[in-house]
Amino acid sequence: MRKPDTIEYAYIDFDGFFAAVEEQIDPSLHGHPIGVIPFEHTTATCVIAANALAKQAGVTTAMPVTDARRICPDIRLIPQKPDIYVRAHHALLNQISHEIPIDVVCSIDELSCKLEAKDIQDPVTLARNIKARLAHNIGKYITCSIGFAPNRQLAKIACEMQKPDGLTILNPEDLPGPLLGLALKDI
Repeated sequence: MRKPDTIEYAYIDFDGFFAAVEEQIDPSLHGHPIGVIPFEHTTATCVIAANALAKQAGVTTAMPVTDARRICPDIRLIPQKPDIYVRAHHALLNQISHEIPIDVVCSIDELSCKLEAKDIQDPVTLARNIKARLAHNIGKYITCSIGFAPNRQLAKIACEMQKPDGLTILNPEDLPGPLLGLALKDI
């Protein structure tokens, strides 16, 4: 197996994707903790996405609605809109592909990109360009965290290290140092 001597991948993960899309399309949600749920008019379900304000209050993905309401009484629970999320996904991919070719779409809110030589030289500018393009052409409520690393798995770990709206670069010469403090579940 070849040992990389530079970063080779970017991994992009959209922060609280379903909740972010809801905030982007509905201005009345701005400034409020929100959680996206699969079904309306029931407490026998769970939160499938939460925005930053809900997360700051302690709401997590897969948390039962009753628990979310208990720890965050002012949470606004929004039933999911899969068709809207798919349209947002395609619009985001389109915008990102103007900055860098997409290598693998991993899920509706995650993707990886194989870096080209110009991107390896200045990943910070690439990340800023991607984030600025998304904010300008899609909207400021859908943010992403970006990780750069020698391989796709490390880039995914890197993008989780500074959420939300983060940027982490794991250079080969710095490894394994930044990984040593992570919990096993984070790897």
